[in-house]
Order: sequence, then C-alpha cells, then structure tokens
Amino acid sequence: MDQETKLSLYDAAPSAITKRRASALPSFESDEAEKVPGLVEYARVIQKRRATILTIAFIVFSIGLFATLKEKPVYRARVLVEIQKENPDIPSLQELFQLESISDTYLETQYRILKSENLARRVISDLKLDHLPEFNQPPHWWARQSQEASLQPALTTPENSSPESTIDNEVLKKFQDRLDVEPLKRSRLVEVSFESNDRNLAAKVVNALASTYIQQNLESRWEASQKASEWLSQQLMGMKSKLEKSEDDLQQYARDNGLLFLETDKGTSENIVTQRLRQLQEELTKAQADRYEKQSLYLLVQQGDFSSLPGIFNNKLMQDLTEKSAELQRERSRLSSIFNPDYPQVKEIQNQIDEAQSDLSAERERAAKAITNDYRAAVERENMLQQAFKDQQHDADLIAEKSVQYNILKREADTNKQLYVGLLEKLKETGVSTSMKAANIRVIDPAYPPKKPDSPRVPLNLSLAMLLGLSLGIGAAFLQEHLDNSFKTAGEIERFLQLPALASVPAVQAATNGDGHSLYARARHMAGEKYPASIVPSWNRIEGNGQNTALAEAFHELRTSVLLSTAKHPPKTLLVTSAKGGEGKTTVAANLAVSLAQLGEKVLLIDADLRRPSLHNFFGVPNTSGLVNFLTGDPEWRSLLSHPAPIGLSVLPSGPIPPNPADLLSSEYMPALIREASKEYKFIVLDSPPLLNLADSRILATLVDGVILVVGGGITPRELVHRAYASAVDAGSHVLGATINFADTRSDYYSYGYHPDSNGHKNGST
Repeated sequence: MDQETKLSLYDAAPSAITKRRASALPSFESDEAEKVPGLVEYARVIQKRRATILTIAFIVFSIGLFATLKEKPVYRARVLVEIQKENPDIPSLQELFQLESISDTYLETQYRILKSENLARRVISDLKLDHLPEFNQPPHWWARQSQEASLQPALTTPENSSPESTIDNEVLKKFQDRLDVEPLKRSRLVEVSFESNDRNLAAKVVNALASTYIQQNLESRWEASQKASEWLSQQLMGMKSKLEKSEDDLQQYARDNGLLFLETDKGTSENIVTQRLRQLQEELTKAQADRYEKQSLYLLVQQGDFSSLPGIFNNKLMQDLTEKSAELQRERSRLSSIFNPDYPQVKEIQNQIDEAQSDLSAERERAAKAITNDYRAAVERENMLQQAFKDQQHDADLIAEKSVQYNILKREADTNKQLYVGLLEKLKETGVSTSMKAANIRVIDPAYPPKKPDSPRVPLNLSLAMLLGLSLGIGAAFLQEHLDNSFKTAGEIERFLQLPALASVPAVQAATNGDGHSLYARARHMAGEKYPASIVPSWNRIEGNGQNTALAEAFHELRTSVLLSTAKHPPKTLLVTSAKGGEGKTTVAANLAVSLAQLGEKVLLIDADLRRPSLHNFFGVPNTSGLVNFLTGDPEWRSLLSHPAPIGLSVLPSGPIPPNPADLLSSEYMPALIREASKEYKFIVLDSPPLLNLADSRILATLVDGVILVVGGGITPRELVHRAYASAVDAGSHVLGATINFADTRSDYYSYGYHPDSNGHKNGST
C-alpha cells in the first residue's frame, strides 16, 4: 500500500477519540481495580522502588551486623528442679495409698518464689555479685544523680540490718532480668536458667539459686513448725486450766445434789436412780406378760373348759384316769349287751367307773385351784411392781431436774477434754515434724558451664536484620508510591483528566552511554543509530537495531492517534508542549515529525521554544539563524530551513535567543508563517515552551489545529498537569490529548502479552 492510500485511509477513518468524547465513555480501569491493586501492581512498585528497598535493607543489615559483632557473648546455664507435692510430715494410711496430685496454685506459688526478690538478694549476697563489674558497672553521667538519690535511703539503714537489704536495686534488676524460670508442661519440673558473660559464673549462680531455694523452703517450714509449737503450747496450757475447772465444777455439783453415776458396759456413766427405774420397768413388763398368760388360763377355769387347759391336758395322772374311765365304759357297754344291770360283774365295773370319775373330778378341782392361785399371785406381783415403778419414777423425775445442769457441766467438761486431747496430739505431731528436714523439692540436673554462648546468634540476627530491612524497605517503597501524586500510566491520565491518552513512550536505557534519563541520548538511541554519527545522522531511522523497537512502536502509536484525532481530516498544525520543563516535549515533537515524514509527506518542524531551544542539538544543525530572524524582519523564511534526512522533513531552528520571546510570538509574522507553510507542507509541528508561568505556549496554542500535552511519567504532579490542561483550554486551543513520557513498560498495555523481540518483531502469547 503506497503512502497516498495510507493518508486517504487516515482522512476517511472516523475519529475514535472524537467518538469517545461524544459518548462520554467511562475510563478503561474500574474504580475497583484502582482501589484494590493486584500482584502485578505490587511487583511494579517493588521493581520501580528497588533502589529504596535495597538501600534501606543494606542499612538495616549493616546495623544488625555491626550490633551483632559488637555484642558480648552471653552464656546460659540451666538447672532442672522437681517440685513434689507438699505432703504431711506423718502421712496417714489413706494418704499413703491415694493418688498423688498437686494443684496448679501450689506450683505457680513456687514459680513466683523462684523469681522473688528475697531469694535473689540472698544469692547476690552469698556470691557477692554486687562486687562484680558485670553487675555493678559505673553509672553514666546522666544516671549518676538518680543513683545517688536511690542510695540515699540506704545510708540511713540501721546497723543491725541484713546484708541482703544493702544490695542496690540496679544490681537486683540486672540479676532478675538475666534469670528465667520456665515450667515444663504437664510435669512438676521447672527449668531455671541464668545468663552471664562468664560461663562459670552462669552455672555457679543457677546452682546457688537452686540450693538456696531448697534451703529457704526448709527454713520456712522449720520456722512455721516452731511458731506452731509455741502457739499450741500456749493454747494447751490455757485449755488444761479450763478442763480442770470444768471437771471440778461437775464433781462439786454431783456431790451437792446427791447424784451418783455408775459406769455402763458401753463406757458411759448413768445415774443409779435411772438404772433402777429401767430395771423396774423391765420387771413390770415381764410381770404383766406373766399375768396375761395366767389370766387366760383362769378364764378357762371359770368357764369350766378343763379340756383346753394346757396344764390339765399335759397331766399324766389325768390322762391315765381319763383313759381308764373310757376303757371301763367300753367294757360296761359290752357287758350290758349280754347281762342285765343287776349282774354282779356289771355292777362291779360300774363301781370302778364311778371311782375313776371321782378321782378325775378331784384332780381337776385341784388343778383349777392351782391355776387360780397362780393368777392371783401374778396380779399381786404386778400391782407391787407398778407401785414400786411409780415411786422410782418420782425419784427419777427429781434426779432429772437436777441432771439438767449436771449435763451442761458434763458437756462443757467433755468438750474441753476433746480440745485438750486434740491440741496435745497436734503439739506432739508438730514436735515430730520439727525434727524432720525432708524437703519436697530436689534438683534433677545441676547446671554445668555451657560450652557455646547462647547469644548472639549470628545467622538468626542477620536473617532477622535482612527480613526487617526488606520489610522496612518495601514499606518505604509503598509509602513513596502512595505519596507520589504524579501520572505513571496512560490510564491515570484518562481517569483523572478525562483526556484521551494518545501514546505512552516507554522509559528505556540508551545503548551507547547507559543514560536512561537524558532526553537527547534517549532520542538518539530511539532513532536507531546504526552508523557513526559523522557518517549518518542519528535521526535517520525509527526502527532499526532491535534496541529501540519499543520507542518506535510508541511514536507510531502517537502518529496514528494524531491522524485519527479529528473527523474527516487529520490536524495539519500541531503544538507539542508540557506543564513544565524536563518532560521530554522536544523529543516527542522531533520523533513525531520524523514519524509523520515516514509517511512520504512534507513535514515542517519549528523550534518555537525561544527561551531554551534544543531541536538544533537533536538534529545536529546550526542555530545561528532561524525563527527569531523571521519574526524580527527577515522575509525569506525558506532560506532559514534545514533539510536533514528523512526526505520530506524540514527543520526551522529558533535562532538566537531574543529578550522578548512572547512579544515576537504575538506579532503578525507568526500566524503568517503558519499560513504560508501550510500551503507547502502537509504537517507542521511546533516545539514550544512549557505552559505554566509562560505565555508563549498559550499564544501558539491559538494558532494551531491541535495541542499535544506531554506528561512526564513519575515526574510532574497531577495538580500541575491539570493546571496546564486548564490553561490551554482557557486560551481557546483544541487539546487533542496527552502523551505520557517515561512510561513504565511493566505496566499498562505493555504487559498484555505482546513484546518486541530482538529483531524488532512483536511476539504474541496465546
């Protein structure tokens, strides 16, 4: 496709940017994407601020290394102590067979005792640690006054005070800071450790602490036993006096009231009247039972029912008489059936029967009389016992009235006796326990001088220093990024300015001198300097050696955006400006003109920056004459042009710097120059000064078809860019869009899978 066809396509194509403005499309990046940056954004910030991160990490690592190397070695000695249950000195049989248990409260109390100030003072005093330089270093000048104030009360201590009380609080604090008590979980073991710069001293201190702790435990038990014995002795003497008095009162009351008590089989005492009353009650009960039994027999006798009497029924004589009578009656019945009643044998048998019946009746009368006599005797005995019980009951009531006070006195005597016996037993147990010195605390593993220091741990300290340095560096990097309010991507320009982003020119490093920030070095590198500058100018090509392909693609994009910026026809006259200096507007203007000239059209590039011109340096042309000469009266502007390659590109330098640039640009010659040049050139590109604080660009902006605003990525604050854009709009100019310079190639659309290879071709990832 030839160049004319390309231009016709550009002229006929609808303006995409114009459609975007008319439809008021939202920005490409959503608000959610802005609020929640992804991992790619984090990686971009870290890559961008890597110098800050590495610097802070190096400083922190150096400080950590220096502090580690300067730190004195610290040795930690450990002793393992077992804390058993505090059983009674004389355990009972039940306590011997029950499961041994120990409360958490008791263990926690022992841990606190190991860390106590009293125990620490005793160890310091025994080992004379307060005289060692490690614990008693000379105070600094700023701490000397406070130490003297703390020592002032010690000067007034009494002479008989213990050595532990004279130990300085600073020494005590250092000792407690180096001491560590660590209980072992699910056991009665506790590990006590101590740190010191001397390995032997560390072991000596922790062993002394364990032995002093055990000795202190024994001493406390001994003192408690002694105090308990003294208290029990005093209480026992008082209780003995009370017991003797209560027993005397009891005996005196018994004598005064005639109370006599006997010892029972159960070991208790009982009044004799009460005992006799109980015996009478038992006899009366038996008599009543006997009377009931004999009364039943007596009633049978009264009814004539002799056959039911148990005594008669069991009488041998009466049984024999009854049997004999029955046998004689059977014999009489047999003879009566044969003989008549007058028969002698019959009469004889009848006489025998009458005699047997007479004897049986006499025996029955005798038995009935005996039963009657026994019944009457039982009744008489019961009456006598009832009368005796009533009399004894009356005496018991009198004794009971007197026994109320007696029982009160007896209970008091019994209570005093129990208390006395209990105190006596406790006193004997305390005496036995005082003589015993068995401790419930023992050392399992004594401490030995450690072979290796516990600190400093060089690998760990350096690792932590490096980790801390990287964390602080990354935090500082993100803080810098947060405080940086400049534009970095084209999306930010569209989002904040509502202005189309024409192109993003990446920030690359020049291949010749390594300067990634010099405008001229970067532009020469972008232009594809293949041959020495003395033979071929550095601007002769856009694409070329594979090291400037990204720049070439960026300016191709800028050229396309400019040609499609307006409907029907592309703008012919273009003004390239920026908010402030140093944003690369000259580089953008020069490369845009070169890119337009590559289409085969005639392009005029005018250096309208009459204050700090630089296009002549970019193209290597002289700046002895130029735009200033024409504006000051030289009518032939064509003779002032330079014609460097490529063909079709003409450059009008600025010429000598005038004292009044704004006045020259406001003259009628500048519009006339643009009108005459538009007849001969397809495109006219003007490089102008910055918009802010200068009137030059605002004057030129009213003379061109469109203004291109160059924004330095990561350089210019957003407020300045917004002011520059508003200034151009207020002047009545037509701002086509903005071009971000020094764009980060790791963000925006450069990271969407298409990257130029080493030969200048684009590779796509599927």
